[in-house]
Amino acid sequence: MLTKTEIQASTAINASTKQWAIDNLEYLNKQMRYLGSSVKVEKGADKFDTYIQYLQPADKVATATLCTGAAAAGCKEPCLISSGQLGMSHGQRAATKRTILMLLRPDSYKAALLAEIDKAERRALKTGIPALFRLNGTSDIDYTDIIKERPKSLFYDYSKVLSNVRKNTLANYDLTYSASMYSKQSRAAFKKAVKAGHRIAVAFNTKGLASDELQISHKLASFDKTDLRHLDGAVVGSLTRKGSNKADRAADNLQENSFFVTAANLVAFNDIIAVGG
Repeated sequence: MLTKTEIQASTAINASTKQWAIDNLEYLNKQMRYLGSSVKVEKGADKFDTYIQYLQPADKVATATLCTGAAAAGCKEPCLISSGQLGMSHGQRAATKRTILMLLRPDSYKAALLAEIDKAERRALKTGIPALFRLNGTSDIDYTDIIKERPKSLFYDYSKVLSNVRKNTLANYDLTYSASMYSKQSRAAFKKAVKAGHRIAVAFNTKGLASDELQISHKLASFDKTDLRHLDGAVVGSLTRKGSNKADRAADNLQENSFFVTAANLVAFNDIIAVGG
């Protein structure tokens, strides 16, 4: 059981989170699931049962960022955690709770997460549909220890840290590089990923509507159809922007330094992906 004293003494969570934790202590100490789903992963449910963990990203809860590449990629503000069902109060509360428990109770957190993975695998044996796990739904944490402990389970993630993708040697872990047009650093890493032939995901400042100013090239693979990235080859795939309105997209299309591909940086984006041509 978490206590008020333990929460106040913690150096792992920030001040606003400490107050939230104290105000929601009863909720924090109730059992919960760490792995969930989403509309996108359910599109591939005939091939895999996908389980995703959603935490609060970067330094929203933690004092040390849970997303090492967030600053260079400029993705803190437009993070997926603020869109769709995750943007709703119950989704935010659950993500905050998971993150607090992960930081303050690492041993019991790990045990609970492994137990959920094992339960999903038992279900897979009954249904005949393989289980697939994404532990970093909205974070970028090194889960090598857990992945190694379950070598027969299949894991995948997106990462904004190119070295994570380049150095991954785990046979049961598939990583897609998540590119950004935000900074010189992120663009340089994007170009390196293209040259190395990695699979790359890039988000466009559009919802895919005919009325949107920016349209996605038909030459790119669509990563919106399913989240089964481990079935893709070394391609550059597009993602549409989630949780935005037309006014936001119109304003952001004027921004050259953006996490998204925008009208203002489209030429630079095309130059980068042409490196792999």
